[in-house]
Amino acid sequence: MKTGLLAGVSCLLLLGACATTTTDAPVAETSATSQTAAPAKKKEETGLSNIQKVVTEDGVSAWLVSEHSIPIVALEMAWKSGEVNDPAGKEGASQLMVYMMNEGAGDLDSKAYATRMEELNMTFGCSTGKDWTSCSMYTLSENFEDAMDMVRLGLSETRFDEAPFARAVEETQIAVKRSETQLGTIAARALMEELYPEAHPYTRYETADSVNAVTIEDAIARRDAIMTKDKMVVTAVGDITPEQLKAVMEDTFSVLPETGETTDVADVMFKPALEKPILKELEQPQTLVVFSAPGLMRDDPDFFAAYVTNYILGGGGFSARLMDEIREKQGLTYGIYTSLSTMEHLGSWAGSAQTMNEKAGELIARTKVELYKMATEGPTQKELDDAKAYITGAYPLSFDTNTKIASQMMGIRQFDLGMDYIATRNDKINDVTLEDVKRVAASYLKPENFTFVTVGQPVGMSQIDGMVEAYLAGEDYEPVPLDSNENEID
Repeated sequence: MKTGLLAGVSCLLLLGACATTTTDAPVAETSATSQTAAPAKKKEETGLSNIQKVVTEDGVSAWLVSEHSIPIVALEMAWKSGEVNDPAGKEGASQLMVYMMNEGAGDLDSKAYATRMEELNMTFGCSTGKDWTSCSMYTLSENFEDAMDMVRLGLSETRFDEAPFARAVEETQIAVKRSETQLGTIAARALMEELYPEAHPYTRYETADSVNAVTIEDAIARRDAIMTKDKMVVTAVGDITPEQLKAVMEDTFSVLPETGETTDVADVMFKPALEKPILKELEQPQTLVVFSAPGLMRDDPDFFAAYVTNYILGGGGFSARLMDEIREKQGLTYGIYTSLSTMEHLGSWAGSAQTMNEKAGELIARTKVELYKMATEGPTQKELDDAKAYITGAYPLSFDTNTKIASQMMGIRQFDLGMDYIATRNDKINDVTLEDVKRVAASYLKPENFTFVTVGQPVGMSQIDGMVEAYLAGEDYEPVPLDSNENEID
């Protein structure tokens, strides 16, 4: 499946990093016929310390970081609408629409459009997710106006020619069929079926049939409904001025529709967690284990405390508790990780690991034990200090290129975190206290909050509770021999 250059922001969590750059103004030269030096030009503020807001006459707003030391411009565009608004039975319409955005426009067919992008040393591509649709453009500053004219054509004069559209359908169907056999997809859909409200838009997904049902007219309708001025936000970084950006934005975006229809989406409220793991049987030597529970929305006051807590539990790689206990000490997996998911209408706390079939029950049991310990005891002060030091210290790495800066700013805009977020983010991390992480862990990380899914041929499912009791008591567990025909999960 063809995707754009900007990934969905719900996975960024906007906890990347920040660097500030400045450019010195040139010193004025002294005239050969005068003994008086010309006044020096005022030093221009650049870098993340000076995000500027640019608004067109039509009300489309952009955040701009002018950085003139490198002759490159990165620009991100996003619209608050996506796959949740695909017509019923035509799931995949938005995917096909974004595929076509650089497959020919105006007088340029697919090949000519690609050739012209190469001539301008530019990239342009789009992607869509549940809640947002995004496009990215990257080019040399000397080609900025011409590159944005190509963006204008792509957004408003998309050709939707039959041959590239047929290719888009075929490639998307292949990707859909491939995903249906992937362990992660199987597990995610099992969780959605059991935990999400019935018929919620987040539970809808593309199938080969739904993609095949999408027509060119459907794709055009999705473009015109999504890519409108009222739902659009822009971020830009590079060798351009606010005046340049405003003029180009007005030329590029004035042709877009003013508004488009969208459907209101309710927040996801998880159903009660299941006591027994969900089993999706698949013949293979290893079992994928996925677990999920209600989490926090991005604007929750406890979000930063939860982010730090997650780093300690399973988000910190080899320094995380789960990795240390379940990989290093027990040798049950190559890796086990947890994450916070923050979508527009869903906050969840999830994790995953893969292990040998015969060790699946033990892995789940030991994971539950670590969740229990975190919920009842919380992290130590040293774990908290180490986590905050790493999280804040790694922040600048998210801002070491123009594209990263533009992407990070876009995420901030999408979650409405405020223009001062970059400056205040590390302070919010450092303000997290031991009491905060213990409170969050006690609220969200109880083992009974989590539903587990296994995909494979897991062994030991019926003995998980006994294992948990033994491990909490500091005892070894002796598995009970199972009849080969025993169905361990009701």
